[in-house]
Amino acid sequence: MREPNDRFLTCREVLGWHYGHREPMFLGPPQRHYSLHYTYLQAGQAYVASEVRKEPGRVPFHLQFAILQSLGTTAAGSIVRSPITTRLGQHWVNGFRNRWFVRPYTEHDSAPDWLSTHLVADAARKLALIHWTSSVIDADVLRPPEHGLRIYDWGMFDVLRHPTDIVIDMRARGRPPEHIRAVHAGLTRLRVARMGLNLGPEGLTHHDVRTENLLVRGDKVVEIVDWDRAYWDFQWYDVSLAALHIAYCRSTVLRWDLADAFVDAYQAESQCEIPPDALGWLFRFTAVRNLAVSRSPEKWARLVRGVEERWGGVPSGFVGDFVAEDQVAADVDVAAEDGGSLGAVGVG
Repeated sequence: MREPNDRFLTCREVLGWHYGHREPMFLGPPQRHYSLHYTYLQAGQAYVASEVRKEPGRVPFHLQFAILQSLGTTAAGSIVRSPITTRLGQHWVNGFRNRWFVRPYTEHDSAPDWLSTHLVADAARKLALIHWTSSVIDADVLRPPEHGLRIYDWGMFDVLRHPTDIVIDMRARGRPPEHIRAVHAGLTRLRVARMGLNLGPEGLTHHDVRTENLLVRGDKVVEIVDWDRAYWDFQWYDVSLAALHIAYCRSTVLRWDLADAFVDAYQAESQCEIPPDALGWLFRFTAVRNLAVSRSPEKWARLVRGVEERWGGVPSGFVGDFVAEDQVAADVDVAAEDGGSLGAVGVG
């Protein structure tokens, strides 16, 4: 095991002063999943300490903890766990540049079998449980500020209202012209096609339901993690986002059968039917939106093409631009999409 470096020493100080964990045994170097996460043992119990950068434009930090605490009082508490409090009863440690929080470590499989329809269906049922039980949370708690969120965290309405801002952001990040054209044309058509559609209930939306954020043992999801983007939005966005991530679990071939299994299990558990026209729109919107903002544009270019071929409705004029990218996408490390693989960390 690598010797502790300055980052570990800083973590030791936080753990000792604020949590009373004065003899942590770190289990390897920190894992990077956008932020830094340190797994350690203290008195035989495993924990994860997370170091989160303070950044403007993020969903307010306190919302994550309010959501986790509220869900913890419901049936969803079996798969959503709150961080532990400091010795002073606070939910996190507020540093100069970073915030720290600590949660119990959840044991989970390092390589879940996402080709298993049993696991896919269980993940859908757990998401339906989250959506249903979140009705206990005050809507005002879930609503982020109307202005000031970075584009990466925008909800559905903001994405549709401000396509020009999204295009400007893509240009500033040096995105390829064909991607920019695809996003602008796609959002323009999606905005028109949205009229009259039933896009499902509004409520708590995780906004980052992908396999790396679903901790698994066997064929069961045991915890849903990474709630830093969660807030009030259309909940069926979570369904289409998770289904697309699962469809891409083997990037060489899009597994629409697994996406269908996820949607079917969600509908059965939630006892609601997503209308076919709304489902097609949600898949198209989710693919185009993430092509604009994701750190894995090649993956989402492939998904945009796949969605267009299956559901239609995306301007066919730019689809050919993505043909050459299909092979590129097959070689992309999908886990690096939002800062790196979760690995064995399991942060909250």
